[in-house]
Amino acid sequence: MTAAAELDGRRARTVRTRAAILEALLALLRGGDINPTAAEIARKAGVSLRSIAQHFPRRGDLFAAAAALYQERPDSPEPAATLPLAARLDAFVPERARELERSRPMRASAAQFAADYPVVAEAIAGNAARRRAQVERVFATELAGRPDRLELVDLALGGRVWDALRERELSLPRAQALVRSLVVAALGV
Repeated sequence: MTAAAELDGRRARTVRTRAAILEALLALLRGGDINPTAAEIARKAGVSLRSIAQHFPRRGDLFAAAAALYQERPDSPEPAATLPLAARLDAFVPERARELERSRPMRASAAQFAADYPVVAEAIAGNAARRRAQVERVFATELAGRPDRLELVDLALGGRVWDALRERELSLPRAQALVRSLVVAALGV
């Protein structure tokens, strides 16, 4: 094997190992473990603890990389702003509820590191901005020239309201129905 081929092989292994570690962490977070140990991550990834330390010298670096990777996911589909309001609500609210439910563990985990790791804080802010921009596009007609409505609708469709409803042990359909009611009230329709 040539030196170049050996180097390429090592680079490929490095990329695979790093990806396996990050995917393992995200899988654990999705499973509800918002603060998994390095041993749990290593076991899930099929790598050694030493590999985690080599790729991510500090625990926050690992969680910051996971937050950045999570932020790269594609946006959820959004209904056309030209549809009737009821159709937009019927399409958008359930999709947002699914997204918020899926992201609950990731958001809880990220909150632990946001103060110490700017990249995590940036990921949180970036996700919030992305979600707000969707709200602005989908409800553009109802929000036109009404910044207070935008604030209220964005809040109603945000993670904090969703988490508060779910922490009350409301079922997914009930929480989703309440969010829809909040959005309708905030839109003033």
